[in-house]
Amino acid sequence: MRIIIIGGGIIGLSIARVLYKEGFEVIVVERERIGRGASWTAGGMLAPQSEGLEIDEFFDFCIQARDMYKSFVEGIENDTDIKVDYWESGIFCPAYSEEEAQELKKKLEEYRKYGLTGGWLNRNEIEDNYKSLGPEIIGGVLYPDDSQVDNRLLMLALENYIRRKTMVKLYERTTAIGIFQTNGKFQGVKTDKGLLVGDACIIAAGAWSGEIDNIPVFPIKGEMAATDIEPDDIDRVFFGSRAYLIPRKSFTRLVIGATEENVGFKDGNTVKGVLQLLNGLKDTFPHMVERNVQEFWYGYRPGTPDTKPIICEGPYENLYYATGHYRNGILLAPITAKLFLDLFKYKKRSKYFDIFSYKRFEEKENE
Repeated sequence: MRIIIIGGGIIGLSIARVLYKEGFEVIVVERERIGRGASWTAGGMLAPQSEGLEIDEFFDFCIQARDMYKSFVEGIENDTDIKVDYWESGIFCPAYSEEEAQELKKKLEEYRKYGLTGGWLNRNEIEDNYKSLGPEIIGGVLYPDDSQVDNRLLMLALENYIRRKTMVKLYERTTAIGIFQTNGKFQGVKTDKGLLVGDACIIAAGAWSGEIDNIPVFPIKGEMAATDIEPDDIDRVFFGSRAYLIPRKSFTRLVIGATEENVGFKDGNTVKGVLQLLNGLKDTFPHMVERNVQEFWYGYRPGTPDTKPIICEGPYENLYYATGHYRNGILLAPITAKLFLDLFKYKKRSKYFDIFSYKRFEEKENE
C-alpha cells in the first residue's frame, strides 16, 4: 500500500516512520526541506498542564501524548544513535501578580482533583536557587511531570532516519497544490512538479494545509530568540505570561518564546516581537541581560478556529488529515502517529477521529 504524506514536519515524519516500520510504502512531499518548518522553530515544551489547558478530551489526548514521550524518543535515539535531549525537568509557571497567582492556584487545584501532580511554591522557596529573580514574581506553580525535548535535535534525528530509508521516497521543494480524486475516492496529489499517485494520503502540512484542501487551518506567527546560558542560571523551564524560558539540557542555549500574531505568512522578526521576548527574560531573570544573544527567528503555528487539531478522515475515501496542532505539534507527534498506525495496520479507528473531525466546524456553522 502506497501512502502519500504531505508535510515533512514532526507530524508527517513521525507518521512516516511508524508506517515504514510496518512495511508500508511511504512518500513524503515537502514544500521546502523536511524538518525545517514549525517543528524546527518551536520551543519543544511538553506542557499540557503548564499551558493551562481545560480538562476535556483534548487535554486527555495531550496527557496521553506526554506519557508516551519517553519511549517515543528512546525509539528514535535507538534507530539513529542521535540523542535528542529529552529532559524531564518539570516546568515552573511564575506569577507576576496576585491575580495571576490566584488563576494559577485555581488551575492547580483542578488538575490535582483530576489526579495529576503539581504544587505551589512561594518566592522565598525558590529565589535562593537563582542568581536573580524578577522583583514582581511572588511565587508560582511547579508541574513536575511536564517536560521538554530539544526539537531541533529531534528533527535532525527524524530527518536522518527518513533519509536513510530507501523505501521512503522524498519529494522536497515540491509544493502540493491539490487532491486528485475520482468518484469520491483519492487517487493522487497534484504538485507543481506533476501528479503523484497513491492508495491513501495524509495531509500533515501544518500551517499550509488549508492551501491544499478546504480545511480551516491557518498560520499563527510566532517570534523567538535564544541566548547564551550558564548551568546555574536556570534549572528548568519557566513558563510565564511574559515569556517562556527553555534551558537546553546541554546548557548550550536558552530558548525564549514566543509571540503570537494572526498576520498570515508575514515574514521577519519585528522590533515589537523582539522587545517582548527580551523584556520577558529581563522580568524573570534580570541578570540574563548580560548574556549574548545567539539567534532570533520566527515560524508559523498551524491554527484552527478552536485551537484544537484536525485528525480525521477527509471528504474523499482514503484521504486523511493530521494537522492544526497549533502550539502542541511536538507534544502530539507520538500519539498522532499511533492513531494512523492503528488505522492502517490494525484497521482500528480511534474515537479521536470523531472528536477532532473537521466536521465540528461545519456543525457550528449550521447551528
